[in-house]
Amino acid sequence: MPIKLIILIGGGIFFLYALAKRPDLIALLLFTLVVADVNFDMAGGIPLRTTITVILFVRIFGEQSSSGYPGFFSNTLTWHLSFFLVYISLVSMMNGLLNVALIKEFLLSCVSASLAYYYYFKKNGHTLLKNAMILGGLICLADLAYTYAVYGGFPVVRLYYSFTPRFEYNNHNFFGYICGTCFVFLLSDYLTSRTANKYTLWFMPPMFLGVLLSTSRGALVAMIIMTVFLLGKGLVSKTKGKRATKILSITVVCIVLAIFILPIATSVLGIKSEFLETITTRLIEEPLAMINKMMGNSYKVESMETVEWREEASNLAYNYYMNLPGNDQALGIGYGGFLARDIGHGFDAHNGILLILIETGFIGFIIYFSLVMSFWSKVRSLKLSSPAFNSIVFIILYVTSHNKEITSFFSFLIMGSLIAEIKYATEPKEELAEEEQLAELANE
Repeated sequence: MPIKLIILIGGGIFFLYALAKRPDLIALLLFTLVVADVNFDMAGGIPLRTTITVILFVRIFGEQSSSGYPGFFSNTLTWHLSFFLVYISLVSMMNGLLNVALIKEFLLSCVSASLAYYYYFKKNGHTLLKNAMILGGLICLADLAYTYAVYGGFPVVRLYYSFTPRFEYNNHNFFGYICGTCFVFLLSDYLTSRTANKYTLWFMPPMFLGVLLSTSRGALVAMIIMTVFLLGKGLVSKTKGKRATKILSITVVCIVLAIFILPIATSVLGIKSEFLETITTRLIEEPLAMINKMMGNSYKVESMETVEWREEASNLAYNYYMNLPGNDQALGIGYGGFLARDIGHGFDAHNGILLILIETGFIGFIIYFSLVMSFWSKVRSLKLSSPAFNSIVFIILYVTSHNKEITSFFSFLIMGSLIAEIKYATEPKEELAEEEQLAELANE
C-alpha cells in the first residue's frame, strides 16, 4: 500500500476519533497549522485550515455555551479587535478590494482568536497555544534543515510538499519570524511561570537555531532585544533571578562554543557551505556595516545591498503616503492596496508599521495601536508577566522591516489567548473556580 494512502487513512482515523472524544487535539492541530502556516487544498479544492476551523467551531459550540466561562464578546478588548476587522473590511470595500477571500480571512481570524480564548480558560493557561507554537516552530526548523540538506539553499522547500502540490516558498524570513516568536514566548513562559518547566528549556535552542537558519536579521535583532529585556527584568527579580541566571549562563556557553566551532568547521575541517557563508554575510557583516554607516565609519558597500534596498522601499512607501489625498491618508487605501496599486513595483512596503498606516489610514493605525496600548495597560495594571503580550511586542519589532505579520492569523491567535489571560485575571477567582468545577462536571 502506498505510504501516502497509509498516512491519509491513519490521519482520517485520528481526526474522527479526536473529533468525537478529544476536540482539544483538533484545536492543537489547527493552532499548529496556523503557527507553521501549513495549508493546502484537499480533494475537491477544499482548503484544509478552513475546514478544520469550521468543524472544530461547530463541534465545541455547545461546550462553549454551557462551559460557564466568560464569553468571548464579554469584554471590550474583543469588541476593539472586532471593530478593527470591520473597519478594514469597510475601507477595503470602499477601494474595491473586498472580496469573498478577504471576508473569509477576517472571519476566520476572529474565529481563531475565539478558539484560542476558549482554550485558555479550558486549559487554565496558554498550554495549548504553547504546545502548538513548539510544534509549529519545529516544523519550520525541519523545513529549513531539509532545504539546506537537500537543495543547498533558498527558496525553502517544505517537507509537506512531499504529499501536496509544490510551490516555491521564497519568504525565508517567515521561518525566522515564527521561530523567533516561539523563542520569546518560551523564554517569557520559563521566566514567569509558577513552576519552571524544564522541557521548555530544551525547545528554546531549536527555535534559536531556526532563526539562524532562516538568516532573518529582523527576527534575530528583535529576538536579541526581547531576550536582553526579559533577562534583565528577570535578573533583578527576587523570585525569578535563578532562572534568568541559568538562561544567561546557557547563552554565554552557546556563544563561546559557536565562536570556536564555526572557525574549526570552516578552516580545519574544510566545511564551506552556502549556509555558513550566508550566515556570516547576513547576520554578521551586514549588521556591522549598518553600525559603521550610522557612526560615519567606512564599511563594505556590498554588505549593505539588501539593507539599503529595504530602506529605499520604506522611503518609497512613506513618500507615497504623504502625497495621498487627505481622505486616503485618514481612511487608507484598503487591505492589500499597496500591492494592488503596484506601489512597490511588485513588492510590499517592507515596513509593517508604515504599511498598516497606508492601507488602513491614520484612523485604522490609531485603532490598531490603541488596541496594543490597551493590552499593555491591562497587563501592566494587573501585573501580568504575559508570554502572549511579549510575543506581540516581538512581532511589532519584527515588522519594522517586514509586512503584514501584525495582522496575520498567528497574531490574532495570540491576541485571542491574551484577551483570555487578561479576562481571567480580572474575574473574581472564587466565582471562576466554581464555574470551572461546574464545567468539568458537565463535560463528564
